Amino acid sequence: MEASKTALELPGKRFEIAGNILYILHDPEERLQSLLRLIGSATHSLTLSMYMFHNDTSGTEVRDAIAEAALRGVKVDVLVDSFGSSKVPASFFQPIADAGGSYHFFSSRWRLSYLIRNHQKLLVIDDEHALIGGFNITDQYFGRRGDDSWEDLGLTISGPEVARISTYISELIRLSADGGVRLLALRRLIRTWQPGDGPLQWLVGGPTNRISPWALALKRDLQNARTIDIVAAYFSPTQTILRRLASTARKGGDVRLVLAGRTDNGATIGAARILYGYLLKRDVQICEYQPQLLHTKLLVIDNACYIGSANLDIRSLFINKELMLRIDDAGLADYLRRLAGGLARASKIQTTAAHRNRLTWFNRFRWSLAYLLVNSVDYNIGRRISLRITQMLQKRLPGKKA
Repeated sequence: MEASKTALELPGKRFEIAGNILYILHDPEERLQSLLRLIGSATHSLTLSMYMFHNDTSGTEVRDAIAEAALRGVKVDVLVDSFGSSKVPASFFQPIADAGGSYHFFSSRWRLSYLIRNHQKLLVIDDEHALIGGFNITDQYFGRRGDDSWEDLGLTISGPEVARISTYISELIRLSADGGVRLLALRRLIRTWQPGDGPLQWLVGGPTNRISPWALALKRDLQNARTIDIVAAYFSPTQTILRRLASTARKGGDVRLVLAGRTDNGATIGAARILYGYLLKRDVQICEYQPQLLHTKLLVIDNACYIGSANLDIRSLFINKELMLRIDDAGLADYLRRLAGGLARASKIQTTAAHRNRLTWFNRFRWSLAYLLVNSVDYNIGRRISLRITQMLQKRLPGKKA
């Protein structure tokens, strides 16, 4: 099968799977190079969905490249989440419109549906090339902020599977163009989505009254898994997922979690730590990554690999608009498992004894509060509420350390 009509050499580790060419993007500079090279290659269409798109050096570089594409006649549609990019004025994106393209803000109106965020990160070029991952478009995601840069992951894909997701993202933009959220239409889009039945499957998630394709695939893969590697920036999943992780470990399987040891949002670490005791008692290995802020979203379950935008928490499983690419391939699974192992070696191993020592009643309270908040409202809102309540308690108990 022909992998791609137009050969496009990109950075990263190369794989060819079911007639599609994939490049795994771990190096931050390679992520930016791939983004700009894809934009520069566009000849007839460019569609971008992004949670955070900042007006810093990287954001300006990407915006200008998109505007240049529009100037040369490419049909350009950009969808940016109104909360994730709330600090960026609309005027920053005006050069795209001035060049003939269009930009939209997802869920910019204050209503109940404002809690639903478009957390997807996706670039589609000419219905033939796509880029997905966990990273946003800011300096932090491209290694330009030193120790405050994010550890992250993405991939590019070129080939026949891109057309499927191109149709989906174009429909999402059509439903979101006026700044509102057409909840019924959004649910219908998710409910009727067909991810494909081959080794590559586009899995979408969002606010539905039934389990989403992304959550359903994850649930099925965990059912009889023997080897599980998870790298998750935010970890506060359902009880069902926790039980399946524990069950695999207790049956002698290998379950390794690489979670955040550093973050810009302490509430998310607390929400994860409230679950450590249960998992450690059942022989799940937990590592907290130390060198950088962790933002990676990677799951390797036997030979099934998941890369995309979704965290392993309630919001990503059931509320936010998410996109994951599931790839069933033993060679890729081996490569990504070794990548996860490298992150684990740079992490601090969590033990039952160490966890028990820090499990004071105060920590138990604030971690439980964090779990509730980050799973019900946006992570940043949850952080602010959790921090405010914690500060109030510390004032009442000046001798108590957090």
